[in-house]
Amino acid sequence: MQVQLISQFFFEAREQFKKSSTKLRWDQIIMVAGGSFSFVVEGEEKTRIVRENEIVFIPAGTAITRSILEPMTSYHLSFITQADHPFHLALRLGKLKLPAEQIASVFQSMKRVALMPHNQELLEHIVEHVLVEHYLFGKGNKVSCRPLSEEVLGTIRYMNKHLSEKIDMDELAARVYLSHTGLIWKFRQELNTTPSKYLILLRLRYAKQLLLHHDYTVTEVAEMCGYTNPYYFTNAFHQYTGKSPTDFRKSYSE
Repeated sequence: MQVQLISQFFFEAREQFKKSSTKLRWDQIIMVAGGSFSFVVEGEEKTRIVRENEIVFIPAGTAITRSILEPMTSYHLSFITQADHPFHLALRLGKLKLPAEQIASVFQSMKRVALMPHNQELLEHIVEHVLVEHYLFGKGNKVSCRPLSEEVLGTIRYMNKHLSEKIDMDELAARVYLSHTGLIWKFRQELNTTPSKYLILLRLRYAKQLLLHHDYTVTEVAEMCGYTNPYYFTNAFHQYTGKSPTDFRKSYSE
């Protein structure tokens, strides 16, 4: 499993958030070392409260309104990882239910690592550790009992290796000895999506990495992600992130 850390923040005895409402661009884990805060997900009435020594996961794209209840000391780690990996599939919005000894170990590690320079790799290991422990011990984790089939895994591997190429869905299904309809059924059962939509997700996630870490033009990124028409790429990217490729790159740089 590969975790890529996007940003890290440590706040000590914080009394209020700079913005009460926000929409997360990345998956985020918040570890509350002291105090507490509450948040409400857009479209829901339920108020969720996160207290000392608790860890909460909030997936990318979630719009929330939040408020600090008691001065809060916390670690905020935003990251991306393989969306098809069982550890990621097991994640759900809300508190992560880990054994008490694992929670204590994670907070002890964060206390030491947060103060170290050049700590990105260590923080990525901590995030991965949290995801593994949640996968193994998380209460109500049904996904962990349903590993992806070889047909779906084989299809995803092929997609990842040929993101810049035109991919025919009938040929893709034939590669794993299924009909197009059969492959769609497999993806719906295991990933709750279709092969075509999943391919778009992989391409646009790859586009985000290229835009953030390289100086390719938008046209070059579009071609590397399998889009022959930059206009169609820009439109798809905007639907996925809420920003054009140029604005996305600019906002992250800022």
